[in-house]
Amino acid sequence: MKQTDYFERFDPPALNEAMLRRELERREARRRTVLLALAGAMLQIAAVLFAVLVRRQYPLLSLAVVCLAILSTAAGVAAVIVYAQRGGIDGVCVEV
Repeated sequence: MKQTDYFERFDPPALNEAMLRRELERREARRRTVLLALAGAMLQIAAVLFAVLVRRQYPLLSLAVVCLAILSTAAGVAAVIVYAQRGGIDGVCVEV
């Protein structure tokens, strides 16, 4: 059988506990971010559906809810753009 990988040729990358914990925290932050984005999208969908349901009885309220959903979505998109330009979780300094 022909050997395809030569493990003795290169030293393996140095890993320590701090690097592994940082990677775990990064994955957890990404998971929380995705869940938060999904929750926000579901809330916007619920608000728009509410506006559709009450548009005949309360047209002004329906218009206000749709405008709020549009503004909230635009603000969320702006936050995502800033987040992505700063390099994700490593570029944003957040103290919890």
